[in-house]
Order: sequence, then C-alpha cells, then structure tokens
Amino acid sequence: MTELDATTALFVEAGVALLIAHPQRILERGLRIEDVVHEADSSTATFFRKFDTKSDFLATVVEHLSRTPLPTDVHGTVRNQMTNSGASIRTAVSALVAHYFPAIVDRKSTTATLLDHVFRGPTSAALAGSYRVRDDAVLDAFEALFDPDGGAFRRPFTARSFAVTINAVVDGFRIRSQVDAASVSADVMSDAVLAFIGAVVDTSGHHQHLDDVVGEIGAAVEERPLPRDPRAAIVTAARDEFGKRGYFMTRMDDVADIAGVPRTACKTLFPTKPSVIVAALQSRVDRLRESVADDHLLGLDELTILQNHMLRCAQLAADELEFMDALLVAVAHDTYGEPEGLISIKEKLNLPSIIAPVIARGQDTGIFRKSSSPVDLAAGITNTLLMRCFTRRQNSPQDNATFVGELLLDGLTAH
Repeated sequence: MTELDATTALFVEAGVALLIAHPQRILERGLRIEDVVHEADSSTATFFRKFDTKSDFLATVVEHLSRTPLPTDVHGTVRNQMTNSGASIRTAVSALVAHYFPAIVDRKSTTATLLDHVFRGPTSAALAGSYRVRDDAVLDAFEALFDPDGGAFRRPFTARSFAVTINAVVDGFRIRSQVDAASVSADVMSDAVLAFIGAVVDTSGHHQHLDDVVGEIGAAVEERPLPRDPRAAIVTAARDEFGKRGYFMTRMDDVADIAGVPRTACKTLFPTKPSVIVAALQSRVDRLRESVADDHLLGLDELTILQNHMLRCAQLAADELEFMDALLVAVAHDTYGEPEGLISIKEKLNLPSIIAPVIARGQDTGIFRKSSSPVDLAAGITNTLLMRCFTRRQNSPQDNATFVGELLLDGLTAH
C-alpha cells in the first residue's frame, strides 16, 4: 500500500467518507469529483494535480478503504492485563473486550471494511494479508493468556483454525452491531469468546478431542458408588458451585458429578436447589433460635437480645456466604419456579420468626412501639440486616450489625 501525502490523503478520506455516509446517493449518481472536492474543502485544480483521472482517484480510494494497522505488542498488552486481573483469564478477556469494543463496532470502520470486501473482491492479496495479521494477533494474545501454564487445542482445532474462528466471531459481532446495536454488547462478545476458549482449549495435558467436551447427546451417565457421606459431599459441592456460578447457573446434575454421587441418588436426597440450601443452613438457623431463647432465660432485656441476634445473624451471613446468597435469590425469585422448595425454605429457615416473639414482648412492656405487627417488624429488621451484609461484604459482621442496629433500634433523630 503506497503512502499518501497530506493533500492526497485528504481527497481519499473525503471519498471514503462519502461512500460511507451516502451509499444510496453513490448508487444513484456515482462518486462525483465535485462532491469529493467540496467534502475535502479544496479545489478541482488541486484535485487533478494529484490524480490524472477519476479512475486513478477511485483506485486509490479502494486501496485505502480499510487499513489494518500492525498490532503493537499484543503479547505485552495481554500479559499486563492478566497481571492486573490477578491471572484470571475471564477477567482479563472481559476487560480487553470492554476496552476495544467501541473501536470494534465503530460504524465508519465497519462500513469501510465491508466496502473493501465488495470492491477488492475475493482474490485480493491485501485482504488476505490483513486477515493473516489479525490471526497472528489472536495467537499472540492466546500465548499471553495461557503463559506460563500453556494450553493445547482440542482436536480437530489447530492454532490457525482457532485464530480464524475468533476473528470470524468478532466480524460477526461487528456486522450485527450496525443493524441491531441493542443486542451486541461488550459483555455478550466477551462471553462468546470465553465460551469458545473454554470448549476448544485443553489445559489438562490429556490431549483431548473436542468430542471429549461435547460428548454424545443422550449418552448414559456413568453410575458410581456412593461416597461415605453423600449428603455432606453434595452440600460441599453445592457450596463451591453457588460460589462460582451463582444460584441460577448452578445445576444439580453438575453438583452431583462434582460430589461423586450418582445423579439419581442426588435427586433422591435433594430434589431441588432450595433443599440443599435448607440442609446447609438448618443447623445454623436452629442455633440462632436457641441463642435467642438462652438470652431470654438469662434475663436479658429485649433490646439487648435483638442486638445480640443481629450480630449472630451478620456472622452467619459472613460464614455461609455462598448459601446465604443463594437463599436470598431463591426467596426473591423462585416463588413460582420451585414452590415446594420455597415452602421448605420459608418454614425451616424462617429467620424473622426467631425475633418476632422478642419484639412482641418488647411491645407489651412498652420498650418498642406498636406501630406495626411483630412479624412485619421482624421481617424488616432481618431483611435490612441481610441486605447490608450482602452489599457491604468488606465490612466486619460487627460493623454491619452495629450500623443496622443503630439505624433501626435507635433511629435517626438525636436524643
């Protein structure tokens, strides 16, 4: 590709701008020299000093429609992002996609690339070269992501076909964004890239085939002997899955496989995800109830009992983070999805019911106002405390309990 002087480049940029901005007009009457001159804010005489004929000008425009600049130190850029992301491939890829996404879906750049394909045709050596540059950049990024541990491509994928596919995914998003921008986002693109990497890249060292990941649809699941304590194994596996994937993305079949429990046995012990939450938290909730009862037997006043309970509840939220998160989501969203499991949660993990009798006694003795029912007040205190714990995870349980206690039990007014 020949380099252009400033004046020539100005005319070429004007021609490209007209092609991109007014394609319908170009179809109707062509790319006229007077329009180019006007767009470049120059003169016809200057134009013809740079181009002998209009054909020379059009050939130069086509040659410079879509430039693919050589990437600068892709490997170093990706390694720096991996360092900043704590060696998390997901975090690094998401950050890189978010950073470059505006340039990827830029309308002018995308349209210029499409016009480049139309005008140069399938035999263009320049277009083939630009794709090779992009493929090499993908492979540089891949090496940086998996350095130093390394990763192999599951057959039949090779390094080259992997790079071609990644660039095809990016091109697909670029084109879709021009007509349906609402459906194309940096998050969707990074998720697609990560999903492809997860399927194609093997870090186990077992030289796997792609079929080892996809598997045969409908293939029988291997039945394995039960572990010594299947309930404990399932609860432990569920804790890890809830922590990594969240409540909605966790699948009980995956939990069973990780726990080493046959899927049919897992479904017998825990028919639903809420049933696992109940099993994990039941004993802790029972201890909360016993502690409140003990405080009452020891003669503590209702205000002190509530303060003690809030601290214990905040400690529970910190100790059982994964299951408490799952509990919040299940109660908030699964009203219709898993009614039996939800009923079990409401009955067995009814945190507000632990302090409702305390509030009722405080109302009877005049310590607490009777503006609302004990049940409503207990629910309000519990929900506010848990929300504080979920949104201020960096705070200690003591800090969260104290904040909510001062707000709800003392109020905002100065005494």
